[in-house]
Amino acid sequence: MQGTQLRKLETELWRAADQLRANSKLTATEYSMSVLGLIFLRHAFNRFQKVKIGV
Repeated sequence: MQGTQLRKLETELWRAADQLRANSKLTATEYSMSVLGLIFLRHAFNRFQKVKIGV
């Protein structure tokens, strides 16, 4: 990932986090497990794809 792409991703992630905080009655500790779960699933999917294509 290049610097510009990384900054764009960071901006989008912050925007999503702001939306989650503003539009949810959950506290940070209550929605953190869901977010961490999504991050884990993405990581697992990436690892699976690498093994599947043989990289």
